[in-house]
Amino acid sequence: MDVAHVALWVSEMDRAVEFYTELGLERQWSFTLDGVENVYVGGDHGELQLRHDPDRTTPIAPNRADVDHVALTVDDTEAMVERATEQGATVVTAPTVIEPADAYVAFVEDPEGYVLEFVEPLESSD
Repeated sequence: MDVAHVALWVSEMDRAVEFYTELGLERQWSFTLDGVENVYVGGDHGELQLRHDPDRTTPIAPNRADVDHVALTVDDTEAMVERATEQGATVVTAPTVIEPADAYVAFVEDPEGYVLEFVEPLESSD
């Protein structure tokens, strides 16, 4: 079994697609069903499904109490934080080593309010 995708509601599809593709994810495919636009961005190991309903009447309000974060593997955590902030993200936790995870990580909040974790695996000396 593998994780196929995680679906995130967005208030502005163009902004969301631009943000994630500028980070390095690729636009994979899209469709509209019952008026809801769905765009998939990702890579070889999974995708984010960005969903936009132009008729939605409730605000999109991501809350870390419900969805803490979405983790993305990266080659360079610091460069990705810089890239993300240039695209409108804000830093939640600056790059730091998490020894139990053997990783260098940072957390940013995307323009919609979702928290992303950038995970750079550390070289193991085993």
